Amino acid sequence: MIYGLLGPSGCGKTTLLSCIVGRSELDSGEIMVKALKREDIGYMPQDLNLHEHLTIAQTYKFYGGMLNMSKEEIAKRTKELTLLLELPSDNRLIETLSGGQQRRVSLGVALLHNPNILILDEPTVGLDPVLSHSIWNHLVSFAEEEKTIIITTHYIEEARQAHTIGMMRGGILLAEDSPETLMARCNTASLEEAFLSLSYKQETSSSTQVDDSYKKLSSKKSNTKLKLNDGFFRLNRMNCLLYKNVSLLWQQKSFLVFLFLLPLVQTYFFNLAIGHDPKGLYIAVVNEEIQQRQSGECKPEYYKGCFLDNPQDVMMSCAYVEQMKTKSMNILHYNDVDTALKAVKRNDAWGLLYFPTNYTTSMAVRFVNASRTSDLDVELSTVQAWIDLSDQYIGNMVKANVIFGMQEYLGVALNKCNVSSKVGNTPISFREPVYGSVNTTFIHYASAAILCLCCYYLPVLLTAGLILTEKKEGMMERMMVSGIKFTEVLVSTVIMQMTIHVMQTAISMYVMYIYFDNPYLGDHFLTVLILILLGVEGMIFGFLIGAICKDFIFATYLGTGSNLMMSFTCGLIWPLEGAHYLLKLTGPLFPLTGPVRALLAVTAKGWSFDTEPVYMGLLSIFGWSTKETRKNP
Repeated sequence: MIYGLLGPSGCGKTTLLSCIVGRSELDSGEIMVKALKREDIGYMPQDLNLHEHLTIAQTYKFYGGMLNMSKEEIAKRTKELTLLLELPSDNRLIETLSGGQQRRVSLGVALLHNPNILILDEPTVGLDPVLSHSIWNHLVSFAEEEKTIIITTHYIEEARQAHTIGMMRGGILLAEDSPETLMARCNTASLEEAFLSLSYKQETSSSTQVDDSYKKLSSKKSNTKLKLNDGFFRLNRMNCLLYKNVSLLWQQKSFLVFLFLLPLVQTYFFNLAIGHDPKGLYIAVVNEEIQQRQSGECKPEYYKGCFLDNPQDVMMSCAYVEQMKTKSMNILHYNDVDTALKAVKRNDAWGLLYFPTNYTTSMAVRFVNASRTSDLDVELSTVQAWIDLSDQYIGNMVKANVIFGMQEYLGVALNKCNVSSKVGNTPISFREPVYGSVNTTFIHYASAAILCLCCYYLPVLLTAGLILTEKKEGMMERMMVSGIKFTEVLVSTVIMQMTIHVMQTAISMYVMYIYFDNPYLGDHFLTVLILILLGVEGMIFGFLIGAICKDFIFATYLGTGSNLMMSFTCGLIWPLEGAHYLLKLTGPLFPLTGPVRALLAVTAKGWSFDTEPVYMGLLSIFGWSTKETRKNP
């Protein structure tokens, strides 16, 4: 039989159908559906709810596979439905079809497996009258095969071919009978007039009248759900989801290329932009010692001899300035301190070095007399420095160049006097580093953090985007009605994501450790294991974002906010040891802190699984993955 549910938009037709297929819970009462398995039900929602980047053939293959149809059956039904619904070539993408053609494809999905119960939510909206009439004729013949069709529409007159009609308004079933009986009862010539008559009676009645034959519902909310023996997990459904995911990705080749270019570009530009000392910085110099010379400028012969033997003939200040040039510092000479300070304040230079008159002579006295040196000679042998520390990194680098430049030029000068260069050094000797090298840079430290961030957040973004797209366009709802379980969605997405993630990880590691030759001392298997497991954790977090967020804006804020928080606490920007004491206590509990420390221990120190940072990092990944999985619905 055909049951036509008629009523205006918003009267509750779609809500009722959603309850019938088990996607919405009843406030009270029960709905009995004569269906033993999902394949017995065909459902067409009111909205399109199709993957626009799939072709017609791929769409039918996906839904047919989920409903246990063979390839031959799918191909046969695809041809039949193409003729019945007057569809274009099955190689056409859904997004290239007109609105009416897309609705016909959606109807074809419901008809594909020839179900015993067919539930159609306004299937003829947007179709021309000829095609609508053809579809109704097919539904009539379908009903003659002892199958049940429930169809909703707000085109009242087209429902004349239904065997039974239910008229609904404001969530209330006004009447239910055959079209002829309803028209006779209301003494009208059309169903539209009958509906208007019943609506008028409802409006004018002092209280809402409900047919006494309907069973009164209890006020207790029912927890009964549609019980169908479709299993918790089925391999064929998971394979269909995997086919759908791969097909969608393959149809968007530009996006596929972007997925593999993104980690390459991120790691490449990270290595180009981060961790390199600035070069070509300017520093102002006021050298009153050289101003006494007639030439007024430094010459190589001024610092060739021993300053202890002939301090009047040697200019130690010139030797110092030349040493600063070897540290990629550009020298700007000024005649007085005031003018030079103004240049620093104008940002023309990052610092100022001032050499007093008789600097070399006083330096010689300081070395010869040692503890007997007068305060005046100490002052005149001291270089005065003003540094711009508005940029801490550059300011500290200039300070380091000034300090190490002093030690280096003194060592050279003392060697010319047959004195050990170590005499001018600070009385501490740094031996070979336990880990790392003398020339270790920030990028060597930060490489582990940026790899962990990439391997965690790329899966987060892709997974959350896929889930939200299917939720927002209603595709997830339609798949769930077809019997798909969330575990199957999870497994199929993880398989596809894992394939992409492995390749993204390989690209990132190649750029970081082979192309740019960053230090790598650890075990390859352990490094890959940490990054792969971190990607799985990212996928689960992406599922969580997709499950709890209703739109992309909320998901974007959640993803971006968590990304910034992780960057602050994982050690990429600043060591956690320098954070507030409360953050020191809670910082290790964040998702990326442990894995970053583990990866740094493996790559920079060569540590293995049995060391605390490594196994604690792996435990952190497992702990967060388990917690996020439990939060997913």
